[in-house]
Amino acid sequence: MNLIELGECTDSEYDKEHICSKNIMPKHDRLLHCVLSHEQSVDSWQMHNIHYASKEEVEMGEAEHVDEITYHSMLGVNFCPFCGVHLYALELASDDNA
Repeated sequence: MNLIELGECTDSEYDKEHICSKNIMPKHDRLLHCVLSHEQSVDSWQMHNIHYASKEEVEMGEAEHVDEITYHSMLGVNFCPFCGVHLYALELASDDNA
């Protein structure tokens, strides 16, 4: 799921993603920078935990198809929980290099 698709699901807009090599589940645990949420400007790093249905969950009737999103939670963060980097410092460093 790209940032535009995720934004459509959450009524938000994301402009950056911290992709961490220490994150062993990057499809499910994503660190995104949000700039717009429900038509309100924001400046927020967020950790999104996305659960995609497995074949077994479809067989049990808990989802209609494999890879259907069955739940999605979001938590505001300042640091990457995997490598510890300060996410706002990363943002400032990339702005300085632009």
